[in-house]
Amino acid sequence: MPSSLEAANVGKAVAARVGTNIREVRTKLGMTQAQLAAPEFSISYISAIERGKIRPSLKALSILARRLDVPLTFLLEGSPAGAAEARAVGYSPADSGPDQKIDVDLLQASVLIQQGAYEEAKELLAPIQAERITTDQVYRLYLLRGQIHLGTNEYQEAVVDLRSAVTQAESLNDSESVERARNLLGRAYFLLYNYTLAMENHLRSNTAIENSQINDPVFALDVYSNLANDYFRQGDLEKAVAFYHRALDMFDGLERDSKSFAQKYMEISQNYKAVGKLTMAREYALRSLALYEMRDEQRLVGLTHQRLGKTLEKQNNLDEAEQEYRRAIAIEQDLNDAVSASTCHTSLAELLLKRGRTHEITASAYFRYANLLEERGEVQRSLNAIKKAYEHQRQGKRGDIE
Repeated sequence: MPSSLEAANVGKAVAARVGTNIREVRTKLGMTQAQLAAPEFSISYISAIERGKIRPSLKALSILARRLDVPLTFLLEGSPAGAAEARAVGYSPADSGPDQKIDVDLLQASVLIQQGAYEEAKELLAPIQAERITTDQVYRLYLLRGQIHLGTNEYQEAVVDLRSAVTQAESLNDSESVERARNLLGRAYFLLYNYTLAMENHLRSNTAIENSQINDPVFALDVYSNLANDYFRQGDLEKAVAFYHRALDMFDGLERDSKSFAQKYMEISQNYKAVGKLTMAREYALRSLALYEMRDEQRLVGLTHQRLGKTLEKQNNLDEAEQEYRRAIAIEQDLNDAVSASTCHTSLAELLLKRGRTHEITASAYFRYANLLEERGEVQRSLNAIKKAYEHQRQGKRGDIE
């Protein structure tokens, strides 16, 4: 840890280098201090910067770099040693704007981790240098590295990276990012049999959930489950049971079809956007979009089965046509897509009618009616409809036997 005197000397060195670089570029361009200053800054401010008397903010430096048509890195660094000094006093060369390629690499690594492709994710992250990216990207880099170590059973290494992720998130003053890293850190300690530190981290994440700092139900489910495991290992079975129940209640409370999750993620995204957390807003919006796109693909698969059934029916291959219609109905029902499911049901009903199986058509109609009544909370009427559906189903089976 550098002393306050050392830090002050580094700060002066950075200010002097920045001022010199700005002056050199400005004079080469034949630009006056007044031309460089307007309209955001005063001439005296530019003069003080060039003389190394003050250290400008990152925002001011970003504006000056664009105006001088040079990368922010040029003004900050000048050399590899200069890059280290700049970061030591709070400057990141990338804070003028994140590198989009790095963002894509981090996002792809996250997907690979979800797929369990840890080595591929590791290779993707290997070339990324923490000193060359934004503070937010550094947080994500350490978080992903920690997840990779967890996935490859390198728990001590996971602790190192996840502690760094917590530190980076704290520097961003982003409590949610802190707790997401802390929850994983607790998991790493748990796997190292350090149940005390595991519980300490998970309890802090739980406090963030209770204080409504984090409203992601999937995250809450993970934290509750982790705490239940912590208490179980510590022998406090009563609290373990309580948190297992809390996790199960959370799971039961989730509507687990993709549309419901997509809507929830979009709601979370909008909340983040409202409070200015645009990175998190973007992440949740991307999750929502991905789920909607998945639904569209599944819907298309269902309708493809329906269209295949139509084709087989025209070829008079009625058994296989019926199978395709039933596959289509199952997919569309799983998606809770009433319109597409109705299309598929109609095709099946027409086929069954053609095959003389009217009782099965009626049974299917009653089953669909029963589902609608149940959704409206009309339980008794729903049960009556189900009874009628089974009656027609039995009559249809007797007809097949005869």
